[in-house]
Amino acid sequence: MKYNHFYIVKIAIVLLLSCVSVFAATAETAKEADKAVVEKQEVVLTELEKFYGTELKSEKKVVHPPYEWGDCTVCHTDAKGEGDLIMDPPELCVMCHEAQDTKKFIHGPVAAGACTACHNPHESDNAKLLIASSINELCVSCHQAKDEFLHKTTNIHPPVKDQCTNCHDPHTEDHEFQLKADGKKDLCVMCHVDKEVWTKEVTDKHGALDRPRKCLECHDPHGSENPKFLIKDTNKELCLTCHSEKLVTDETGYKLQDIGKHLDKNPDWHGPILWGDCAACHNPHGSNNLRMLKKPFPRTFYEKFDEDNYICFQCHEKEKIQEEFTKDMTNFRNGEHNMHFVHVNKEKGRSCRACHDFHGTKEYPHHLRKKTKFGKINFPIRFIETENGGSCAPACHARRHYDRVEPKVNLK
Repeated sequence: MKYNHFYIVKIAIVLLLSCVSVFAATAETAKEADKAVVEKQEVVLTELEKFYGTELKSEKKVVHPPYEWGDCTVCHTDAKGEGDLIMDPPELCVMCHEAQDTKKFIHGPVAAGACTACHNPHESDNAKLLIASSINELCVSCHQAKDEFLHKTTNIHPPVKDQCTNCHDPHTEDHEFQLKADGKKDLCVMCHVDKEVWTKEVTDKHGALDRPRKCLECHDPHGSENPKFLIKDTNKELCLTCHSEKLVTDETGYKLQDIGKHLDKNPDWHGPILWGDCAACHNPHGSNNLRMLKKPFPRTFYEKFDEDNYICFQCHEKEKIQEEFTKDMTNFRNGEHNMHFVHVNKEKGRSCRACHDFHGTKEYPHHLRKKTKFGKINFPIRFIETENGGSCAPACHARRHYDRVEPKVNLK
């Protein structure tokens, strides 16, 4: 059988194209298979990367321009980059980069000219040619005590957990520890603006904010095992680091008592003191109420009763005061006549602190004071408890009695 050369060539071309098509399809299939394998491969992270994250990871290699150009002589004495550097860092680096040691406080590696302690001079998988895949992983490679702290501490300050450079400049700053503002307060209020406004505007200010360490008198800026990053286990323990001596208020010059000494001598403590929670009643950043209380309380010994003017009712039932007659709301009654009502519900009513000490007492039950201050006089209450009541004889008053079972008649 004879074949025309034209047809032979045509058949050959068709066969060739078929083979190419098959090979192409096979190659595409192989490529898709390889891609699927790559996609299924898990990225292997170090323990530090798992803990600190990999936010600095770049989609492609970050290459230092001189290295990318292949011009090693920009930095080295030979064209292969195997010779000495033409000068030592940081002088070498600042030929192209802005100097990073121009302020008062300089980070150790910068001061030592050790730019390569943090940056790879050739290429890196991370932004800014950094040698670690997150800021905090890089920082703790030197600050190992902080690494241990961050791994072990329960409550970490959010900016710290995010990255150290939220507060610290990694090169140089005019504030100690390369902080971006004074770390005792100014840096704090860059985020805590509400506290800055509050502490400036309240009438009853906390003197701790004017002590040498300011915010750091109470808080650890990195974190702690305690709520609110407090430096002591309870806020009572923290408060007593200052309030174990007599202090004077800045606003009025009023002399505050030594609460530490008072609590030692008066072990029958009010509930919040037992809980170690002074902040249950007081706002440690200040307030517009007497003694920085969270809710109002009368500022004077005598004051007309107003239930909205007493922080006490956050815990105690206001009915103990408001009901003139009761059989069970209070034990301070003469028969069914409520003695709390008698004392408080008058135009010239007495505040709770006339008789009760809010921190602690010793001699008398119900947190009754041994003495109460009336004007310039500090007079004894002289309370005597009986089975069903009791009596008192404050200052120049005759002794007054009350009894829940057999009501007493007080003539004076």
